[in-house]
Amino acid sequence: MGNAMHSLKTLLQLPCGWRCSRQIISSDGITLHLHGKRKTAQCPECFKRSDSVHSCRRRRIQHLPCSGQTLWLVFSVRHWYCRNPACSRKIFA
Repeated sequence: MGNAMHSLKTLLQLPCGWRCSRQIISSDGITLHLHGKRKTAQCPECFKRSDSVHSCRRRRIQHLPCSGQTLWLVFSVRHWYCRNPACSRKIFA
């Protein structure tokens, strides 16, 4: 299964740092659920790393068709707290 997932990620040019946790084939098409692998993220404002998760939201994106079926990518995107008191950005994704 690991090699099949790696091949699928390569074929679809999925971004690095994401893992596929679930695949669903239904009348709606093929849906891949993707989750970030990282335990921390860097604030785009002050560049400090954070391990404090604020929330997690899903984004559903339609990819190009795969084998004649609609392909959906469902990303679970984490939003992080910036813990640097001097930084103007308090939450980032």
